[in-house]
Amino acid sequence: MNAGSLDPSLNSFLHQMQNEVQRMKLAEQVNTLANRCWDICLSDSRPPSKMDAKTKTCVENCVNRLVDASNFMAEHLQKMGGQGMQGSFS
Repeated sequence: MNAGSLDPSLNSFLHQMQNEVQRMKLAEQVNTLANRCWDICLSDSRPPSKMDAKTKTCVENCVNRLVDASNFMAEHLQKMGGQGMQGSFS
């Protein structure tokens, strides 16, 4: 059965479900990246009361990569026809 032969309301529902699945995958990827930044930059189980310059730079760079990745994925989802993440980190 192809998409053209589906009932329009069912087709709309399936499209919404695909968009929601894409949003969930994006959120999962963002969470994974955030955890990675934590593990890379703050290897101790408890963060220090004050970050040193090296840790601060690491967090800033990691967060910037997180923002870049989030924006890239949102643009990719929009190009695929989905609505992507309307409120990305930009």
